[in-house]
Amino acid sequence: MARLIVTAFSEDTIAAPGNRAPNYIIISATDTQGVPVTGLKVANLQVDPMIVGPGGAKVDIVDVRSGRLPGFYNIRVVPIDQETWKTGVYIFAVAVEKDGDRGQTLATVPMD
Repeated sequence: MARLIVTAFSEDTIAAPGNRAPNYIIISATDTQGVPVTGLKVANLQVDPMIVGPGGAKVDIVDVRSGRLPGFYNIRVVPIDQETWKTGVYIFAVAVEKDGDRGQTLATVPMD
């Protein structure tokens, strides 16, 4: 098992308080040599909102899209069940695993 280097940023481009539109979490994943990690799918990722806006909920990953550059991904998440986004700051823990290699990071987004 080796370490993956993962960085993440989040943006509420279409997600907003009161709706269920996807929130975007953009990640970069490389190995310790800087080689991009390619081929990530939903099964390779976990996203857990550690801090949510008051009354907020956990999230489900609905889609993972590869970026134009290798090793970059757009993870789309929505609140679980029929929940909606709530006003406030969300801090997401993001974990990546591929072929026994693992990495993790945090991403934050003010939902407003």
